[in-house]
Order: sequence, then C-alpha cells, then structure tokens
Amino acid sequence: MNDRKRLSKALVALFALVLPFFLAGAKGPLAADGRVIILGFDGADARTVRQLMAERPGDYPNFERLADQGSFAPLEIVAPPESPVSWAALNTGQNPAKTGVPGFVRRTLDGGNPMPGLGHLGDERRPVESFENTPIPTWSPNVMAGVAGGAAFVLVLILVLAISRGRFVLSLVLALVFGGAAAYGGLTIRGMLPETLPRSTNPNQTRNLWDYAADAGVESIVIDAAQSFDMEAPEGARVLSGLGVPDARGKIGDWFIYTTSPDYTDRPPKGKGTSTAGTVFRVDEYDGKIQTKIFGPKNFWLEEKLQKEIKAVDDAIRNPTISLDKSIELTEQKRSLDDELARVKAEGTSVDMVIEKSGGSATIQIGGQSQTLEEGEWSEFFELTFELNWLLKVQALTRIRLVHLDDPHFEIFVNVLDIDPRNPPFWQSISEPHGFASELAHDCDMLFETYGWSTATMPFKDKQISPEVLMEEVEFTLGWREELVLKSLQRDDWRLFMGVFSTTDRVQHMMYQYYDEEHPLYDAAAAGRTMTFFGETIELREAIPAIYRQMDRVVGRVLDEAVRDGDTFIVCSDHGFQSFRRQVNINNWLVEAGYLAVKEPINPRLDAALLFVDWSKTQAYSLGMGFIYLNLQGREPQGQVAPAEADAVMARLRDDLLQATDPDTGAKICKEVYVTKDVHSGPYLSMEADLLLGFAPTYRISWSSTSGGIHLVSDGDGGH
Repeated sequence: MNDRKRLSKALVALFALVLPFFLAGAKGPLAADGRVIILGFDGADARTVRQLMAERPGDYPNFERLADQGSFAPLEIVAPPESPVSWAALNTGQNPAKTGVPGFVRRTLDGGNPMPGLGHLGDERRPVESFENTPIPTWSPNVMAGVAGGAAFVLVLILVLAISRGRFVLSLVLALVFGGAAAYGGLTIRGMLPETLPRSTNPNQTRNLWDYAADAGVESIVIDAAQSFDMEAPEGARVLSGLGVPDARGKIGDWFIYTTSPDYTDRPPKGKGTSTAGTVFRVDEYDGKIQTKIFGPKNFWLEEKLQKEIKAVDDAIRNPTISLDKSIELTEQKRSLDDELARVKAEGTSVDMVIEKSGGSATIQIGGQSQTLEEGEWSEFFELTFELNWLLKVQALTRIRLVHLDDPHFEIFVNVLDIDPRNPPFWQSISEPHGFASELAHDCDMLFETYGWSTATMPFKDKQISPEVLMEEVEFTLGWREELVLKSLQRDDWRLFMGVFSTTDRVQHMMYQYYDEEHPLYDAAAAGRTMTFFGETIELREAIPAIYRQMDRVVGRVLDEAVRDGDTFIVCSDHGFQSFRRQVNINNWLVEAGYLAVKEPINPRLDAALLFVDWSKTQAYSLGMGFIYLNLQGREPQGQVAPAEADAVMARLRDDLLQATDPDTGAKICKEVYVTKDVHSGPYLSMEADLLLGFAPTYRISWSSTSGGIHLVSDGDGGH
C-alpha cells in the first residue's frame, strides 16, 4: 500500500467524523450541541499504550474507557514519520509533496555541493509595510513627517488663533515652529522602524482542518498547533502555534549556563558553544557577587542603521574631489562605525543579571525582579525586556535553575528565552489572530512557554542537565499546557477544539535508555534512581510508563470536565515510537555498496560533511533523517545518473537496502524503502528525497548521516 493510500486510511477515522460536521455548519443535525474535541499526543505509540494497559491493568483507566466505549486502533502515518511532516499531514490531510514540509532536514544545493538545511522552518526578511500590528503607521519617512508636521501646524494655528483672538502672525509663527518640531519628531520616530525585519517562516503551504471548519461557520480553538505558525487563519479560527515557533532570540531553542568552573574560559558575550544550541559562559565571583548579562535577540534595527551610515561614509570617501584631510577624517569615522557594527553583531541586546550569594541560597536580580533560590531549585518566570530602540522591544520569559551554589563551583542553568505570550513582537506572531496568545494569557491568568520545542531535551543530550532535571522540566511543561487546555475548553465560543501535548515524544526521545534493558546505554543502577514526578515517586526506568499515566490522567480530566453528550472526542498521535539502539550510517553503506565514491586520500574531516565525495563516480548520497538522493544529471551540480536511468537505479537501490543487514547481528536494517514519487504527489515533490528509508525496529539513521557525513574508523596504521 503506498503512502498516499496509507495516509488516507490513517486520517479517515478523524476526517470521517469531523469533516461532515464542518460542512454541515450551523445547518447540520449537530448544530444544537454537538462539538468535536481532539487531543493530540506527540509520539504516543499505540503498541506501547496497548502493552501498558495489558501489563498494568488499572493504571490507565481512561485509555481503557476510551477503548471500551469507542474504538482503539493504530493509525498508519505518512513517510517520513517526523513530527513536522506528520503533524502537517494530520492537520491538512495532505502528503508532504502538497504541504511543502519534507522533514526536519532537507537538502539544499545553494552552494553547489549538497548541504543540509532546515526543512520545517525557514527565515527571511520582510518589508515593514507587510506587517500588521505595527506600533506606528508604516508610511514612508517623508509622509510620516508631513502628516505629523501638518497635523501639528493646523492644530496649533487653530488653537493660538482662538486664544489670541485672531493674531494671525503670532499664530502662524507658533504653528510653523510646532509643525516643524512635530515633522522632525515624526521623521525620527519613523526611523525607529527598520526597512525590513527578520521572521521565521513556515514552509507549510496547505490549509489546516480548522480553516475549513471556520469557513463553514464552525468556530475553532487550537492550542499548540504544530507547523501552524506564520499562517493566516480565517475569522472564527483561533490558533496558538506550537512546533516551529522560534525563541525570543529568533533561534531554535538557545539555552545558557553561567558557571565559575575553571574548565571554561570564554566570558560573556563570547561563551563556549555546545553540540546543540547551548552556550556556557564563564563568570567571575567577587565577594559573593556575580555581575553578568543575559543576551537577547540581535539588534537588527541598529545593525541596519549602522550599515546605512557606513555606506554613506564609503560613498563620501569615493568622491574624487574629496580633500586629503577630509578623507582621513572619514576613514577614521568608518573604522569607528565598523567597530561598533562588529560589537552590535556580537552582543545584540542584553539585560543585566546580578547574583548575590548568601548562606545556602543565591538571589538573582534581572531587570528589577529578584528571586532567591536554593540549590537545585527552579525560579518562577523572569520577565525580560530587550530593547532595540525606544519603539522596538522584545518581551521574553525564562526560568533559571540554581545547579550548584559552591560545590564544586557556582552554576546556574538559564532555560530558553520564550516569547512573552502577552506581547509577542509584531514581526513574529505566535498565534492567529496576533492577539490570541495575549488573550489566552489574560483569560487563563497564567504565563506559559511559547518556544515550539518546549522541554529541555537539548541540554540533556549535551549532558549539561541530569535526567531528573529533564523530568522536572517535563512536569512543568505538561502542567501549564494541561491547565491552558482545560481552561480553554471551559470557554463557550468554540465547536471544534484541538489541544496538542508534546511531552510523550520528549520523554521517549530521552528516557528509553533507562526503560529498555537492551539499549546500549542502559545502566541498571542509573535506571533505579528515584525521583518525584507529579507527586509520585518513580524510578528513572519508569519515566515512560509514568508519562503515559499522566496523559491518561489528562484524558480523564477532559472526559469528566469538558466532554458533553453529543460531543465527538478523538485522541490521536502524529507518529509512533520505539527504542533506538543502533545507528545506521547510510553514506557508509552507499560507499560499501558502490553507489558513492570518496576522493583519495581520505581526509579525516570527511566525517563532517559531503565535502570530499568524488561526484564523478557517485550515483547516490544521503543526508537528512533517512533520505537518499540520486546524483541526478540536470539537478545536482555534478550529476551522473541520467534521468532515463533514474528508475532503474532507484529500484536496484531499494532492493539492495531491503536486503541490507546489520554486520553484527545479521538483522535487516530496513523494513520498507519508499520511492518517493510513487507514494507522494504534489507541487513540492522536488523538495523531498528520491527514496525514504523505513528502518526496522530499534534502527535509526546515524547523527553523522543526518548532516551528510561519512563515519571514519582508523585502520590502526594512520589510515581510515
């Protein structure tokens, strides 16, 4: 069965129930009281739920209730089974060639050689005139000056004439003075809006199911919708975006550690980067006090202003009639401006942070706020303001954990800087309409994280936080999201509701190493460590069953507190999950199978990227999450496979991959291999790979392959 049919089969249970309701609108038989409530659990696996219910009867009463009273069946999903692809497909009912979302990673040919790029989000600079919700009109500077000056002139002239009883000359002079001042002020204020602004963009090109519902007059609320940011929604659809939303820095989840450890020497604003999105800053303590900064978004307004000034100076220097003295003066001015631009690019915006240690605690002060933490304690949200200029500000939220007070050194963990839902920047909306996020924060009387990948999985991957700290963060994220969903369900202005929870996915990604005794990282002693999770004492090996228990509890709350007679209640997932024990470097396999050639002598840097491939002898290569591309003539810069031969090469590749085995165990590594054009169709097919790998259980693409790398192993004689 091809993926197009699989996807249709997978979504039929959802859309057969929901779409007739949409199309009926106010006229259908369900118009009086019928509603649809959908809970989406990212990465929730039907096999795992079935196994847990069978092995632990009574632990999952609400899943059992749903299975008994309704239906319970696994859904087929679209390939590749990655969250952005799967959610975009589930939300729209379309395959990736129609949504334009090929995966977390996609191949780019911008620089000649194939390179990895982000597939689930992009970035661009948009003209300021294209944005709504700007703090002032986006008229041109001259128009703004004219309107401000003209309005002030007329107003002052009328007022002074009235007060002075017709003294026209005095009135005219004062009107001209105030009008000129207002014109200058209008010009200055308009100059605080840059010509272009950065924005993270969503590649999804297809309307979502709630858009069609709103078109039919069915009001909808969606909480934490994946791949929905940067998409307009019709009136009647209110959407808080989820996966894909950037952090307040415009990045994909930057996080920070401040430490006095002598292992680090890079002090702010430089810092030492981690393998993911972290930065470790070395800070210095004097008499129990640490003074440093938290760094926010780039000051793109000031960068643009300085670049304009540098260009003007450059143009003046190039004037052939300029004097030597003036040239020297301008050259020095340019040097100063260049230095300032370099500093602004390096530091961006920032807020001061002061830490004072006293006794067994530390008091952290940021922007007039102060919180005192014990070792191992999390703060409440700090509310941060990063000022680009008087008019442009970015409001952010973050939480801080005091990791160590003194032993062996001082250390705090500063979580991702989330966009403050009460006041998102006009150039990076996090909801549709723009004010819906603020409305939720106000109506629910709570602050919440907005970064699209809530939960600190990256610091855990970098071994900068423990599994216990990760689970604390999971509990926090699930806690606010649960309350946001339940409080939103209490509103009476919707008939379609969808709430998405990501924590099942995040816990399984990180905690299978403690749950699966055959996992290569499994350690019985570590798996037996205990912690408190939602008031329950669990061992780390119980983290996965525990997160499913919490989702069962959420289901019970929704059933008991929100679902009414006549409602349709659906619980669904975007993809399944299983343990990941073995990495497969597909480029290595392609070399061994004769599809990919490398230049001799082999460069040890080859592990990093496809920079040393001999393209003249290469038929196929891999990058991304199990994607294979042909080295196709007319597409790749040094393509070798003729279009007429492409089908035959892909058929041979598919057969070889389906027969490929693990050299250590003899097990087959692929359960299925899809020829993409046979299973997907649409205008964005060219964004996808030529073949998509469906790995057998416990196998997955290697991290090196994801970036297009080839893993090198020394032969012991200095070779590879």
